[in-house]
Amino acid sequence: MLSTRTLLAIALLPFLATSLSAQTGQKMNSTQAARAECFRQANEAARAQVGMASANPAAAVEGNSVGVDAYYSCLRKSGIRR
Repeated sequence: MLSTRTLLAIALLPFLATSLSAQTGQKMNSTQAARAECFRQANEAARAQVGMASANPAAAVEGNSVGVDAYYSCLRKSGIRR
């Protein structure tokens, strides 16, 4: 079973790659923009599942799981490979 840190790292990796190009002022291509939008939607789904601050570790794990699932389903809908 993947640990929470691994799932979080998997979910954040594409965002970090797209944020680097945004910081340098370069325009994002359509794939990067779609990944950024998917990441935004995944964050919304995770926040809706857990809430802003949860002290319950099980709820945090559930929120991460929902976020990762939302991210990958958005990528599939956009036709982007992982």
